[in-house]
Amino acid sequence: MSKAAAWLVEGFRATAKRGWRASCEAAVLRALLRIIRPRGRRILSNLALAYPEKDERWRKDMRGRVYDHLGWMLTELLTLQRDPLQALEWVEETRGAQYIEPAIEAGKGVIFLGAHYGNWELAAAWYAQYLKQKGLHNFYIVSQDMRDPDLSDILERFRANAGIKLLPKSTSTLEFIKLLKGGAHVAALADISWLGGVTLPFMGQPCTHTMGPAVLAAISGSPIIPVALYRKAPFRHAIEFFPPVSVREEKNRRLKIELTAREIISATERMIAPQPELWFWLHNRWKRPL
Repeated sequence: MSKAAAWLVEGFRATAKRGWRASCEAAVLRALLRIIRPRGRRILSNLALAYPEKDERWRKDMRGRVYDHLGWMLTELLTLQRDPLQALEWVEETRGAQYIEPAIEAGKGVIFLGAHYGNWELAAAWYAQYLKQKGLHNFYIVSQDMRDPDLSDILERFRANAGIKLLPKSTSTLEFIKLLKGGAHVAALADISWLGGVTLPFMGQPCTHTMGPAVLAAISGSPIIPVALYRKAPFRHAIEFFPPVSVREEKNRRLKIELTAREIISATERMIAPQPELWFWLHNRWKRPL
């Protein structure tokens, strides 16, 4: 199955090109997703937890929109591999640049708080190209290997081609701090349920959260800047940088980190709210059995 999936991805990549080809590929992917309905029950369950006031008809419609977005997301990523510079064209609007430019000009490290939202891989490719235009090559993302080794290898090649550097999730805190103090820009997707984290509400439901970004900010002094990519249409996006997350001044470091984690959760909720269909509802975020 792994080999077949990798072969299918490579086949789509070889023919992917913006225009009628991309439209055809996206149509096939969207149709397959709607027919197969991967983790369909999980999506509905998650939506019921996050939006208890909505009815079943709304949840099923939202599930279809999630699949449509994922179909276009995959098509865009495959097309992007022909030329990563296309990311600069596809992200046609930048909001909140005033939150990142001072750090870039001062050569300071930044912690980007992202989520599995919008076309997050395109957002990373865009930022790598954005920094490259300024003569900088110091953008990293915290990564975790996929369970499928063949697809993981393909994704790793895609990221390298786009100029993105990878930091394994197992990287030590000291190494992260060293990079940040050296002016690196590090992006982490903090919207998955990490074991061993702190349990706090997310979209009104308790679940575990990683303390990583809050710890790094507390020690390094680097700002945490939330960022999200919003889809306007296929191959047309707006990227938004939000005001830095407040890091509370507390003598008790544990309390300081937990309060910062709460701010991070609130920032993530604000990212998702405008277009919930762009979030990756397939993940068992709240660790609830079906």
